[in-house]
Amino acid sequence: MFGKLCKYEFKSIVRTLVPIYLAVIAVSILNAFMGFGSLFTDYLDNLGFLNSLLSLIQGISLFVYFGVLVALSVLTLIVIIQRFYKGLLCDEGYLMFTLPVKPWQLIAAKGTAAFVMSLASGLTAIISIIILILGSIGPAEFFEAITSPYVWSSIGQVLSEVPSWPLILLEAVILLIVSGLLKLFHMYFSMALGHLSNSHRIMMSVVAFIAISMAVSFISGLFMIIASINPATKSFFDIIDAMPGVQSMTYVFHFAFIFSIIFNGIQLAIFFFGTERILSKKLNLE
Repeated sequence: MFGKLCKYEFKSIVRTLVPIYLAVIAVSILNAFMGFGSLFTDYLDNLGFLNSLLSLIQGISLFVYFGVLVALSVLTLIVIIQRFYKGLLCDEGYLMFTLPVKPWQLIAAKGTAAFVMSLASGLTAIISIIILILGSIGPAEFFEAITSPYVWSSIGQVLSEVPSWPLILLEAVILLIVSGLLKLFHMYFSMALGHLSNSHRIMMSVVAFIAISMAVSFISGLFMIIASINPATKSFFDIIDAMPGVQSMTYVFHFAFIFSIIFNGIQLAIFFFGTERILSKKLNLE
């Protein structure tokens, strides 16, 4: 049943976001062609009107590109918020909570679909940037740069000095996933808290979001202050400082990633189960 919930969420979100994805790619391709045109600037210098016209079109297309990128970010956020708020906290919630599933499955399905589509939006932006680079320097130069033996040998040399790089990469990926889910469930928990109010629920959700952010920042700062004056922490970093350069940096990366994963994971668990408890025990669709 969880799979069916995710499938339903994906269909609902994709229907809204795919058009903006296509718009971003289309505008990127247009800008790439404008970039190809700029490669012939020396020739166009002899044709003043065409050169001016090309510059004008390039400026407009670049402006449109940044516009659709902003629209992509804003629309993705709006769709994610609407799918949770309208799907579970408004009239549609009457239907959703009659399904033979647990509230946590409804919440998890919303979060899973939202996270995947957030990644899709980010991937679309990255692809558009690559297309722009292809247009600005030309495909031949681009592929020559990314296939250069010197580049790959330099990367291989750096990785050979950090034997534990696969573990660092894994930690970075886990942190990316946990951090992404944390941002989503921070919003979900704030909306659930705001829904406890009998009036002005949207405004109270915003207030809850800000209050939670401030509380997390305060706790983080307090923890860092306590850790900085703790003798054990000082001894730990003294040991790291005594290590060779690359080895010490490796331990710093491991420590930073693992600490961030644990800290964000604790917040994620609080937000997820807090949202689940509110929707299970305090749900009010009036």
